[in-house]
Amino acid sequence: MPKRTLARPTVTPFVVAYDDEQAGSLDDLTIEFTPTPRLAYRDMQPDDRDRAGVLWARIERTSRKGKPIYNSMNTERQREAMYDLLCQVCSEPASRNKDGWLFLDWQTPQDPPTWPEGSLTNMPPLCVECARLAVEECPHADLFVPLRVKLPRLWGVSGVQYRWTENGWKTYGSIPWLRYGDERLPAVLASQLIRELCKVTVIDLP
Repeated sequence: MPKRTLARPTVTPFVVAYDDEQAGSLDDLTIEFTPTPRLAYRDMQPDDRDRAGVLWARIERTSRKGKPIYNSMNTERQREAMYDLLCQVCSEPASRNKDGWLFLDWQTPQDPPTWPEGSLTNMPPLCVECARLAVEECPHADLFVPLRVKLPRLWGVSGVQYRWTENGWKTYGSIPWLRYGDERLPAVLASQLIRELCKVTVIDLP
């Protein structure tokens, strides 16, 4: 499908961040012992941790009324879309057929030699209509490869690692890929959910 060159996208994807969505304050962070020390909020809420016990970054407001930042994803909406396999553009259930869910992926130097089999992605799946729109409007669409994925496994997170000091938690650097079960997870504030793409078929968009 030919790609159009647009001054700006005609649709703002569901997962995109906005400039009026502020991250939570570092002052909200504390330490808890369960029995080993781990990162926590002073006023823990039910959704602050995922099922693996990883703490997630908070967003103070998710109005979607500010200016969209197209190269950044909102933490809460990316997590929702990736966990529930919703379309990253319209937030409806992503396309699924006998060959699996529909993803758009692209190869990077960090990918395994088996790519796209076994690759990791932070980009949620799509419905067919929104995948076509993405190919038409995204400036990086020349890199996109449409995939059907039978087994998009929950793999891990990306986020910021912290370390405990006498003055509280301090940032220790960002981590793009961190697998569930890693010993560093208790000191990580997650910002994106990662899936591993298994049983992959390269396709053409219908």
